[in-house]
Amino acid sequence: MSHVDSVSQASQDDAELIKTLRRELEQTRAWQSHILQALDHLQSGIVMYGPDDVLVFCNRRFREIYPEIADILVPGTPYSEIARAFYRREFHNRTELSEDEYVSSRVAQHLNPDECDDEYLMGPETWILASDRKTSDGGVIGFRLDISERKRAEKRLAETEMRVTAELEQKVKERTQDLMLANQNLEEALSELRGTQRQLVQSEKLASLGFLVAGVAHEINTPIGNALLVGTSLREEIDQFSSHAAQRVTRSLLDKHIDFVTKGSEVLVSNLKRAGKLVQGFKQLAVDRATEQQRVFVLVEVIDEVLLAMGPTLRRSPYKLDIQVPAELKMKSYPGPLTQIIVNFINNALVHAFEGRNEGRMVLDASVNDQNQIEIVFSDDGCGMPEHVVNHVFDPFFTTKLGQGGNGLGMHIAYNIVTQLLGGTISVDTQLGRGTSWRLVFPSELSA
Repeated sequence: MSHVDSVSQASQDDAELIKTLRRELEQTRAWQSHILQALDHLQSGIVMYGPDDVLVFCNRRFREIYPEIADILVPGTPYSEIARAFYRREFHNRTELSEDEYVSSRVAQHLNPDECDDEYLMGPETWILASDRKTSDGGVIGFRLDISERKRAEKRLAETEMRVTAELEQKVKERTQDLMLANQNLEEALSELRGTQRQLVQSEKLASLGFLVAGVAHEINTPIGNALLVGTSLREEIDQFSSHAAQRVTRSLLDKHIDFVTKGSEVLVSNLKRAGKLVQGFKQLAVDRATEQQRVFVLVEVIDEVLLAMGPTLRRSPYKLDIQVPAELKMKSYPGPLTQIIVNFINNALVHAFEGRNEGRMVLDASVNDQNQIEIVFSDDGCGMPEHVVNHVFDPFFTTKLGQGGNGLGMHIAYNIVTQLLGGTISVDTQLGRGTSWRLVFPSELSA
């Protein structure tokens, strides 16, 4: 190839290269235009400064955020001039710094951004989020976002929260007042209920005592009536003897008179002793029940007093009661409340255990266990109780005979006496068709 041909070929290659470079340059410029258009349409303001802190680029949104200095936000403008213009046109109203002090502080901060996001108020209801970052070439790129709507939403949310909180606090205050009033009413109702319950318990005690009085009155009626009859007969015999003695007293008449008076006196004394024993027993029983005083007593004697008072009731029923209590068993406790429990056991069995039956047996057993505690077991061979009754048997006012004379306090009173006064426990063991067994366990001697 000749020298001319070589030069011609090189020229063609250079032309082709230039053509290629021009095409790539046009493509690059086209892409640059697209990118700049895209940046101009962003909702965020973007600004870029070179390593010499001279403005390289800012988009349309950035100029909209800073309308006071939009005219000087052109490439090639140093940041110091931009800061000075901003101070003169706007920021001097918001700071006590001089113009040079402000510009110096802003330039120093701009060259070394802390890379933190700051929120600041640009104007009434206008908030801006500012974020500046160092670029790899030593320049600065900044982002500005109008967060006014978010701030307004936060304000509305805070106001709503404050209003809701205030409303909730007011509702809580009102509810608290209502609850306090309701609680006060409940306390008053509970106090009245407890007072009524105490009155009912006391009424139950008095009713039980009245029941015993009726039983003793019935028992004492026989010896007193017999004594009255014998006394009347003796008075008639004395009147007749006096009438005969006014005429003439024979040996046979005197012997007959002495024999009649002697036998009548024996019967009279016997009945009066019987009546005295009944009165004495009832007196002790009444004192124990009325005063609830602690004393030393023989358990079987206290039970005998109960049987004495309940004798008429037991004799009128076809059911039998066996007492299996050691004669030497002594206690230091409260005999009155204990007798009330025994009376409740007997009455409960007579009313509930043998319903529909014309025979039945009750057993009252007492012993001392290994812990020197008294164990009293009252059992019957009656119909027993279903589970739902057992679960509530000690509850106040629970009765299966509502409206038929039951008030539901008997077993509740027994439970309170055993657990609170006698310091023991009470339990029940029962099965339908297999009878019921009540077990009391309490100390044989209570401390004073």
